[in-house]
Amino acid sequence: MTKAEINERLKEIATALEEFGAVEEPTEDQFAAAELLEKEADQLRDEKSAMEAAERKATIREKAQSLRDAAKASSRQTSPDPIGRIRPAVADDPKKGFKTFGHFAQRLMDNHANVRQDEMLMQVAAGTGMTQAVNEAGGVLVPPAFSKSIWDAVLTRSNSMLPYCFSVPVDPGNESITIPAIAESSRANGSRMGGVQGYWKDELTALTESKPTFRQIKLTPHELYVFMYVSDKLLRNSPGTVSALLEKAAAEEIAFKIGDAIINGSGAGMPRGIVGHAGTKSVPKETGQAAASLVLENILKMENAMHVNYEPGAVWFINPEVRVALNAITFPVGTGGIPGYLPPGGLSDSPYSLLRGKPVIPIEYCSALGTVGDIIYANLSAYGAAVRGMVDSQYSMHLKFDYAQTAFRMIFEMDGQPFLNSPITPFKGSTTTSPIVTLATRA
Repeated sequence: MTKAEINERLKEIATALEEFGAVEEPTEDQFAAAELLEKEADQLRDEKSAMEAAERKATIREKAQSLRDAAKASSRQTSPDPIGRIRPAVADDPKKGFKTFGHFAQRLMDNHANVRQDEMLMQVAAGTGMTQAVNEAGGVLVPPAFSKSIWDAVLTRSNSMLPYCFSVPVDPGNESITIPAIAESSRANGSRMGGVQGYWKDELTALTESKPTFRQIKLTPHELYVFMYVSDKLLRNSPGTVSALLEKAAAEEIAFKIGDAIINGSGAGMPRGIVGHAGTKSVPKETGQAAASLVLENILKMENAMHVNYEPGAVWFINPEVRVALNAITFPVGTGGIPGYLPPGGLSDSPYSLLRGKPVIPIEYCSALGTVGDIIYANLSAYGAAVRGMVDSQYSMHLKFDYAQTAFRMIFEMDGQPFLNSPITPFKGSTTTSPIVTLATRA
């Protein structure tokens, strides 16, 4: 039996034993049947534990073998490829024989005068099709293992917005990707899912057809780059420091620009942001509301404007300044009130602050207090982000040769926009809703 089958059988046994426990005066046959079920459950649990132990051992062996292969890759001289030809074994190593990013940088500096004389650097160039152009362009791509580490760092940055979005990979060689989306602007009968409608059927009556309506969302990744110069002296004396510095700086800046585009992007040569988008629901300010303020009614109406299907994954994104205004909001209870905003580690006992039970995440990209975009209630699974590959990193020692500087360039490609092109009219009621809700400027 598979683990899934074992789990299903254990559920059946648990249900049967629960039913047996509800019998007031069970017979001897029922007792005997219950004992057999308990024995079977014990055997199944033992079998499942053995399977899980075997899986853990296999995972450990696989990781250990991977590490051994990587360690040996740079020491072996040759290895056969799939069709029997002999090629350098270092080609199997994602680090191309370099121990660290700093090791790669140091090797590059030591051989900057003639990269073609260094077999390890040429292995990197050959793997990317750059062999013939090394001297002319003066560039050597960073080995893929180190390039990937930069991209991993982008995703794990505290200011990264990509993990909240619906990410769609764009395969290399494709200019763009087209995503089919349901053209739904109303939840009224005949409009749900762009035209799907169900009917209650009388006997001997014909069926009435309906069908969904789709629209196409085309995402064309735009290039986002970071271009830096590093002194050759620093590369020579502190390659490890340079490694940490470049990866940190690149990851921070790329994550920042991506996050700002997802929130505020114009869509011209960059992703389209959620603030001001046609599919974003904007809640008006209260009559007579003071400038640069936030009141309880704003929060309640933003919450009411969230599409009910997207509520489970919705969070609040705020400018850090908004926390001061949130701390002043209370919900009236009798002659007193209770806080509407619960700071982390306080009443909420949560890593994030809570507002109406939802996480509050301060980000730099939200507008200043009182401006549209200062507080956003959103479920960004309704935002499509098209990503092509990882960060493309490259060094060049020739561009600033006369200044004793080495250029370091990183390019990342993505596009994005909200899936909806208008707020949704509800089935009942008059307040249109959206997975993305903002509050209008209070001036």
